[in-house]
Amino acid sequence: MSQGMFTAVSGIRANQTRLNVISNNVANVNTLGFKSSSANFAIVFVSTLSGGTAPNGVLGGTNPRQIGNGALVSEIASNFSQGGTQFTGRNTDLSINGDGFFAVERVDTNNGNNSTDYYLTRAGNFTLDSTGNLVTASGNRLRGSSQISGSGTATLGRIQVPTEFQITKEVDVNGSIQNVFYSPTGRSAADIATDYAASAFGAPPAGNSLSTVTVQLRSFSVGTDGSITATYSNGDQISVRTDSASVVTANAAGDPTLVRREIVHRPYEGGTYPATTYSASDNAYGGQVAQATGQEVFTSGVSPTPAGVNPMEGMQLQLQTASVINPAGLLYDGNNNFLQSANSGQTQFGVAGSGSRGNINAGALESSNVDLAGEFTNMIISQRGLEAASKVVRTQSEVMQTIIQII
Repeated sequence: MSQGMFTAVSGIRANQTRLNVISNNVANVNTLGFKSSSANFAIVFVSTLSGGTAPNGVLGGTNPRQIGNGALVSEIASNFSQGGTQFTGRNTDLSINGDGFFAVERVDTNNGNNSTDYYLTRAGNFTLDSTGNLVTASGNRLRGSSQISGSGTATLGRIQVPTEFQITKEVDVNGSIQNVFYSPTGRSAADIATDYAASAFGAPPAGNSLSTVTVQLRSFSVGTDGSITATYSNGDQISVRTDSASVVTANAAGDPTLVRREIVHRPYEGGTYPATTYSASDNAYGGQVAQATGQEVFTSGVSPTPAGVNPMEGMQLQLQTASVINPAGLLYDGNNNFLQSANSGQTQFGVAGSGSRGNINAGALESSNVDLAGEFTNMIISQRGLEAASKVVRTQSEVMQTIIQII
């Protein structure tokens, strides 16, 4: 007699879990980048009274006789469909149109069984901190890379847009620019002259002079592929592009990790850098001056010298996005963050708009994908299921009481 009561109790538990999932969905209807979940049921197991028989020459076959023993929550499935788009107009607000995630640094040191050092998120409400890092509301720094990497985390750097730096130009007697040198702000003219002489440029020849100006970040924009263009107070522009020569090399080798990104510095007021093309050994920072356009180009992966002097060193202007084979296998970790799990597959990093990664929309945020109408409908169904299971428990109790009274 008690079997029916325990069976009904399992239905109560299953429907209560489903109501908890629905409650969480409704609570996060206005959470940026939130992905809703749904609880699905399955039968626990069955008691077989008869296994059934096959037909023979005398009698026909009989079907099995089985009694179910209740329900359980077989899975809580995540729904990674696209959420709505909220246009904000802020250049630090980003959303992904399609599949993919932003990768942000983990600030905790206790990784447990997870070996990654980053979170994945769909919430793109980033801001720019005082050092030029794009960060989440919790302070997690957005990650990306100036090199296209296949998988793993080793080459991922922070997305950092220099807020200010100094540009020193070597000018000859005719006023023509000979070389360009970059340094952090606050360094004196004497320090800059010493650093310049220690670089591959060497000390300026007689008649040439050094002219230094401090530039400050004025604005920046993010392209659909994650490329960033920054404009500074004197009109100089820094942007990113793909190194076409490395694409040919990567295609020939069948290795996409060989594709490089280039940081491009365009001078202000339409000026040009000297027509001479410098090689990596000639230019202290591995830069090359394009003869046709007169723009300074820094190819990613080049280690400038002297180290620690150039603010352009390690600057990450290419925002990469991430994808996993099975997004439903990711683990929620709070604050709109996901963690890679054993069933999510390895994280693949690459340029937005390539592979299974969607394009980036700047000045917009992705809202929750919760369907309130559907959630309320499911809530009513779950409520009725819970009430029905409770009614069965009450009925079983009344039957047992009647039997006891008869005895």
